[in-house]
Amino acid sequence: MNILPFGLPVGQKLLRYNLIYTLIAALTTLLCTSLVSTALMQQHMREECLIIARTLASNLSDSIITGDLRGVQNLALNATHDKRLLSVAVFNKEGAAIVAWDKGNLLNPDGMKTTELSTESLVSAQLTTITIRTPVKDSVDVRGYLYVEVSQAALYLHWVLLVLAGLPFALAGAACATYLLTRRQLLTLQPMADLAGVLEKSATLNDYSLRAPADRIRDFGSLHTHCNLMLARMESWESDQHAEARERREMENRISILENHDSLTKLPNRHYFHKLITNCVEEAINNDEMMALMFIDLDQFKTISDKLGYDVCDQVLIAMSERLMEVLRSTDTLCRVGADEFAVILPAVGSLDTVRQLAERLLQALRRPLIMNGSSLLITGSIGISCCPLHAHEQRLFLRNTDLALQAAKAAGRNTWRLYDPNSSLSEGDTTP
Repeated sequence: MNILPFGLPVGQKLLRYNLIYTLIAALTTLLCTSLVSTALMQQHMREECLIIARTLASNLSDSIITGDLRGVQNLALNATHDKRLLSVAVFNKEGAAIVAWDKGNLLNPDGMKTTELSTESLVSAQLTTITIRTPVKDSVDVRGYLYVEVSQAALYLHWVLLVLAGLPFALAGAACATYLLTRRQLLTLQPMADLAGVLEKSATLNDYSLRAPADRIRDFGSLHTHCNLMLARMESWESDQHAEARERREMENRISILENHDSLTKLPNRHYFHKLITNCVEEAINNDEMMALMFIDLDQFKTISDKLGYDVCDQVLIAMSERLMEVLRSTDTLCRVGADEFAVILPAVGSLDTVRQLAERLLQALRRPLIMNGSSLLITGSIGISCCPLHAHEQRLFLRNTDLALQAAKAAGRNTWRLYDPNSSLSEGDTTP
């Protein structure tokens, strides 16, 4: 199962927070446990010391009754062998001290007197000591009083050792808990990380076809389902937009084709021709190159149309356009500018010889017999030619000179070509009828 790496910012943040809180919890638990243990130990110590004091008081009873001072001293000194005892004092029933011992030293009891007399055992605890006051009595009456002071140093030492012994375990437990808790949290957050990765990738790549993996446990409810639904809607919207844009481009292309091309021959029409000739004239003048323009008119085409009908004439126009395209160079542009009129734009012709040779080949292509409905049909054409900037620098004059050359070709008997000649009423061209 995938899991987020600890090195991510969210992993580092969770690890840091979990470590802080588990350390606080572990140390608090250790402190509370040690305090409870110390309190229980203190209670046990108080009960144990009370038993010791009552046992000593019971032993002192006979010596006090008989007035055996040495016996009282011996019993008190024997009790001081317990290192926990800090001081022991024995008083008679009037409150005068009989024996007093403090931290290993026997004190002079003369003048010592207590006013705290009680027939019941009393235990009081201070910060560092426990004081026990118990009566010395026999079966008849109280014969004296015993005071014992016990050190609690062992109790504090026990608390310190307990804390020091438990600290490594607390730290180790906190570290293990931090790792396991962070791992569990990152594992729980993995579906959210997958979802974030999908959304980021989708936004970066603009790819709305991506989908977040299914959250089978559904830790985050229906979040993944709704995000995938959102991505699906965005993908559908994007697809609709692309389809609409594609349809718009296709429509624009169709409109452009209809505006700039002839529906019958699929050649550029007069509208496109005028736009193209403007650019070609400017380019020829700017680059100091010679370009040529040809007007081609099919001879006696109206007579053929009246004789054979429009359907046959349409087939003839298609066939003639295909023949002309076979002869022209790849850089040349053939346009249909009228019912039976074509225009050829020839950029960068280089020399007039190239234009003459191309005109001859175009005439030969038109002259080839055309089989139509089982009959051989002979079609000829007239071609008028002018060059820019040789014959004109301005587009309007350029078109007029080409048209004059076409008229000269028709005047010469058709089935020929003429190159515009400004110095002669007859333009240069093929004189073969």
